[in-house]
Amino acid sequence: MNKRWLTTKQAEEYSNLCFKTLKKYYLEGEIYAKKIGNKWIWDRESIDAFLNEDKVKIEKYSI
Repeated sequence: MNKRWLTTKQAEEYSNLCFKTLKKYYLEGEIYAKKIGNKWIWDRESIDAFLNEDKVKIEKYSI
């Protein structure tokens, strides 16, 4: 998937997170999104960065 901006459905499938969780991370400043009218678009690059950062944390603290 090469698109930078994803619809909510695409972001859910891409990240394996539900809308509620995506929005939580958005509100916490972990991922970037925009609301246009009543629709959300999600920044794939910020999702990648967030998920990779989380993976590094897990690997770092795993025994």
